[in-house]
Order: sequence, then structure tokens, then C-alpha cells
Amino acid sequence: MARNLLPTPVAARRGRALTVAGVVLCSALALTACSRGTDTEARAAGAEFDEPVEIVNCERTEVFDAVPQRIISQNNHVTEILIQMGVGDRIVGMGYGEATNVLPEAEEQFRSITSLAKEYPTREQVLDLEPDFVVAGMTSALSETAGYTREDLDGEGINTFLFSEYCGDGFPDIELLVEDYRQLGQVLGAETAAEELIDRILGELAEVTEALDAAGVEPVPTFFYDSGQDQPLTIGGTGIGNLIAEYAGAENITPEGEKPYFASSWETIGERAPEAIVILDYGSASVEEKIDYLRSHPIMATTPAVRDDRFVVVSLGDFFESGRLTTSVRTIAEGLHPEAFSDAEQP
Repeated sequence: MARNLLPTPVAARRGRALTVAGVVLCSALALTACSRGTDTEARAAGAEFDEPVEIVNCERTEVFDAVPQRIISQNNHVTEILIQMGVGDRIVGMGYGEATNVLPEAEEQFRSITSLAKEYPTREQVLDLEPDFVVAGMTSALSETAGYTREDLDGEGINTFLFSEYCGDGFPDIELLVEDYRQLGQVLGAETAAEELIDRILGELAEVTEALDAAGVEPVPTFFYDSGQDQPLTIGGTGIGNLIAEYAGAENITPEGEKPYFASSWETIGERAPEAIVILDYGSASVEEKIDYLRSHPIMATTPAVRDDRFVVVSLGDFFESGRLTTSVRTIAEGLHPEAFSDAEQP
């Protein structure tokens, strides 16, 4: 079913601000509760839980008898998150380990972790490392494509976790990220670090939301160009990209897509006359090549965005369910609504 997560420009933005404030409050309350209860961080050295910890992740129940000590991270943004939660020293191997655009605060430890493959490690590589936990940020990381599924690893006695962006139910609200991070913090014995990361993300989103609200801006109809020439690959209405658009004061013009990314058509994009274009920076085609292609395309050349040279560039690495999403939000918001941030730029 096609979904539009932007019911009205102003209502969506105000609703998002209320959601951020509410989740920040819940995060603070949860952190207080953790300090009063049994703190799994005291058992982060691998001791067993007093009772098995059970979580439901992407409709799968995972049961943990002890804090995982041998983690394989399947995606580079997942590796960054685990490092930010203070458990990077437990990562015994990672996929996408040759990433160049690594979060500065995580880069030193990231480079010290064994890179298993340019993309995903093989089944043999995974099993040889005897992990007790495999964490993935995309469906493909735990699929027949990778060579092993969650069911396969469960049969080997290995717990798994998939970030909810790719569970298939969409990403309607930032609270989904909050729940993912809390679950990871719980099973990894890193609850305080998880809550601190949550609060940091929500705080940075709130700063942008408040600036846009104060300026009274309206969402700008925006085309998010991932890649493709025969057909444009763009964001749908169910992924983190659509949520980034909402927070940034952009109106995603292709909300009918039922996946985080989907192939649209140039005719559709042209008919919707985007006033701005966000270019995702990655892949074999450079940003300049993507922009040149759009300028030369007979349909896109007629759109307000191309005529007005209104392009915003963000890294694909900032377009996942990680703390880096706030970088995309601010970059896009400043590109589309510079007037909302002009005061902040003054010395």
C-alpha cells in the first residue's frame, strides 16, 4: 500500500517536533530506570544474565543467556554504532570493512577491526570466527544473497539482529530507531551508552526542527536521486530517507514507493516538478556526473530544481539508521531553507 508520511507540511513538522520532545523525555526516564534496576553493564565481561533476555526484532524472537562477546558487524554504519556504544572491542570481524567515509569519532577503532570482505563475509568466514552475535543493517546482509539467513545462523546457535529500517514494515517514526538502540544496549550490556547516543540523535534533530519552525518554512518538493539513467532510483515512503526528508523540511515527491528505495520513471519525476534535488553521493558516478546528467536530460532540464540549479549533496553513508542521519537532516535543511539557519552562522 502506498503511504504518504507527510499529511500536511506544517502538521508533519510540528508533529515531528512533538515526537522528538516526547522521545527525549522517555529516554531520560528509561535511563533513570536503568540506574535503579539490574544494570547489565556490570556483566559486560561476558557473565550470564540473571535471567535470559528476550527481544523481538523484525518479528523474530531472540533469546540471550549472556552478554555477547564475539560480534560480527555486517555493515560499516552498524560497526560505527557499535563503536559508539562502547562495544567495538568485541567485534571480531566486519563486512564492508574497506569503507573510506568513516565517522571521525569511530575511525581509529574502526581501522583496528578485522575486515572480512569488501562487502559481506562468506558463511565459512562467519562460522570460523565462532561469533555469538551477528548484527546487520540491511536485509541483504542476512539473506541467501549473503549465503546465510537468520534462520541458518540460529541453527548454529548464533543470535542475530537486523535494524528495523529493513524489517519490511517501514520507518514511520524515529521511535523505531530508539527501540532498536535500546534493544542493542540491553543485550550488549551497554544501556547507558545506548541512551546517551539516543539523546544525542534526538537533540540534534530537535535543533533542526526548532530552527525550521521558528522560520515558519514550508516543505520543498524534492527529488532524491540515488542513481540510474534508464530509470531513476529514488527513495520511497517507508525508509529512513523519507524520515530524513520530513525532518529536513523537504517533501519527498515519491512517497508511493513501498520500499526504502525503488525505481521510478523520469516521466513521473518530471510531472511532479521538483523544486530541489538531493544527490546521494556514492557509486561509480560522481556527484558532478549525476548533476550533469540531470541537466542534460530532456525531462529533468525543464524542472524548477534544474532550472534554478537547486542541488543538495549528501553522502549515502549519512542515509542509514545511524547517528549520521542527523548530518543529512541538517545538510538538506540548510540547503533548502538557509534563512532558518542564518542567525546560527553569525559569529
